[in-house]
Amino acid sequence: EEDENGEDEEGEEDENDIEDEEGDLSMESDLEERHPEAKLPHELSWGQRKQHYYDTDYGTDAQAKGKRSQQEIDAEEEEEEQEAQVIQRRLVRDLGEDDYGLDMIQGYLAEQQKTHDSKGQKIDKDLQALSKKEQLKLLKQESPELLQLMEDFEVKLMEIKDELHPLLQMVRDGTIPQGKGSRYLQTKYHLYLNYCANISFYLVLKSKRMPVHSHPVIERLVAYRNIINDLAVIDQKLSSQVRMLLRNYYDKKEEKLRKENKFSVFLTMGGKKNKPKHASAAVNGQAAAAAESSDESELDEEAALKYYKMMEEKLALKRKRAGDEDVLEEAAVPEAEDPSKKRGVTYQMIKNKGLTPKRRKIDRNPRVKHREKFRRAKIRRKGQVREVRRELHRYAGELSGIRAGVKKSRKLK
Repeated sequence: EEDENGEDEEGEEDENDIEDEEGDLSMESDLEERHPEAKLPHELSWGQRKQHYYDTDYGTDAQAKGKRSQQEIDAEEEEEEQEAQVIQRRLVRDLGEDDYGLDMIQGYLAEQQKTHDSKGQKIDKDLQALSKKEQLKLLKQESPELLQLMEDFEVKLMEIKDELHPLLQMVRDGTIPQGKGSRYLQTKYHLYLNYCANISFYLVLKSKRMPVHSHPVIERLVAYRNIINDLAVIDQKLSSQVRMLLRNYYDKKEEKLRKENKFSVFLTMGGKKNKPKHASAAVNGQAAAAAESSDESELDEEAALKYYKMMEEKLALKRKRAGDEDVLEEAAVPEAEDPSKKRGVTYQMIKNKGLTPKRRKIDRNPRVKHREKFRRAKIRRKGQVREVRRELHRYAGELSGIRAGVKKSRKLK
């Protein structure tokens, strides 16, 4: 028995040696042969235990990591960083000249050129040779939103100039008090300015023939357009107040301009009357001042001319009104009758009513008069006596028998 046990132990040792040799062979790399003196496997070889490649920060692994000191964790992180640098250097070392070549890009360009040639040759149109109608049709096909945006651009700029700018001036002057209304005007002013700026940028892109359909400016224009449409409800509510404020503003501005024009006319007239007799002595000394004030004198002359035309129009209108009044007065004055002629027949002579009193038209026809009297009496009668409601059809029984499922009764309330 002891001999048999000894033989079994020797057989097990031989099998363990064979398994160790097979394990050593399997750890060897296909790229390089293992150094006989090295105790660790090659860095490119894969291990046999799957657990080495599955390490997480959850469960028992996290608890085990929590028990370690900070120095051990830092050492592991540093070792991991060094290993990553080694792998990166090895990958860079394995790169060849073919990896830096442009063969792939050149092949892609050649393929794109083939597809471009297969599509056919592009024919450029001479836009100058087309008529205005054809040019407009082509423009609507390429960018139908262009005309609408140009119209919006003009309308919004005019609204900024004629409405929003005067209203903001009134806010600065204190005519419009600070509050929600003033903030709304400022917001609308900046919104319109941004909208017009984006439209101008869109027009610049179109003038340079750049594609704009996928450009972000289109999304921005749509967003501004939606906000402006949302403000239309508030604009409709405030339209009456805005019109009143603008009317007062332009009336004051016109009155101020009229006073300035009148004052400038008086100044120019006074300057002409008080012109010095000996002006030749002061010509050389006032040459520079005359050159600087030339623009102002031209403006004064234009203002005086406008005021002169306005006064002429007022005088012409006044004369016309006076002439119309004279014509009416002449028409009202009866012409002197010629005693040698017969006098004309008058309305009193034609009708010959005499002293008969004024009678209504309905009194001429007694039948119509009594009919109208009866109609009004019936209306009064409805308020005095209730109208009789007679039954239209008496109940004559069922024509085809009584059906149990049909109910035609009415509930009494």
